[in-house]
Amino acid sequence: MGRTHRSGILLAAAFTVALAAAQSPATVWDGVYSDQQSARGATLYLTACASCHGDKMQGKGQMPALSGSDFVMNWDGMNVGDLFDKIQTSMPADKPGTLSREQNASLVAYILSANKFPAGKADLSSDAERLRQIRFQAAPAK
Repeated sequence: MGRTHRSGILLAAAFTVALAAAQSPATVWDGVYSDQQSARGATLYLTACASCHGDKMQGKGQMPALSGSDFVMNWDGMNVGDLFDKIQTSMPADKPGTLSREQNASLVAYILSANKFPAGKADLSSDAERLRQIRFQAAPAK
């Protein structure tokens, strides 16, 4: 096998690996929200969510916890858009749909932070299509 042929094969293999990485969906382990956005979500959570879900996201009565292993396992395999849509259309329970898309993105960022998913440099998008591209994954890929 000639040197040019081997170089071509190596280049094609590298391109295939790079293309696969670019096409693989992001996960909650990829730093999809910023610390600043999570802080905005924490403030909003206290005024819009804590009365039903508890001050520490532990859940109250019929309202589920928004942090912890049960929460993470319930959302495992879904996408962040699913969580965002649920909040957007049904929360707060006493005034569903009254929060803006940006406010709901901040709440999702805070929920991700509370569940120990890492922050990144950019805010989580409030665009539904982009949020559907982020997989909710209970554990990081190995």
